[in-house]
Amino acid sequence: MDFYIQQLQNKLHASLLTKWGIDTALYECYDRCYRNKVEDGYIAEFFEGGKNYREVYWDDKLAAVSFFGQSGDITRDVKNIVSIHLVFFVNLTKVKPDLLHRGDEEVRADVQDITGRFSSSFTHESTELWLENVLSDYPGSRRDERLKSVDMHPVHCFKMNFTLRYDPNKTC
Repeated sequence: MDFYIQQLQNKLHASLLTKWGIDTALYECYDRCYRNKVEDGYIAEFFEGGKNYREVYWDDKLAAVSFFGQSGDITRDVKNIVSIHLVFFVNLTKVKPDLLHRGDEEVRADVQDITGRFSSSFTHESTELWLENVLSDYPGSRRDERLKSVDMHPVHCFKMNFTLRYDPNKTC
């Protein structure tokens, strides 16, 4: 699955940098992150290598943070089938500075357009709003003090849910 996620991640990152007119240093676009157990639940972490993991949540110095995660088991049909989600945290005033309104719908439309054009193996199933829903797979993160201001202007969070059908023999 990582082969397909990484392909979409690379297209998404490059396309959104151009679409939003932001510098690469302002957008952290992670590929598949892991649902790791912590004292108060589970959090999303990116595997850096060795024994090192890094949390991937909102950083107010950035314009956007996104990461992919896996929900549930992998099933086998003609190809492998897995539920994948794509989580976004976006500073709307940094990516849509000319808008006179919040702009959350426009940001979601940008992401949906790009994922639709570049993700033939992914089927978009739904989009979830509000922090409680967005981080439902990561209940330890909801209690993190740093996330209390997420999804209040100018920050917006959302989660896109996909079904990924993939060839397990493809490698990055």
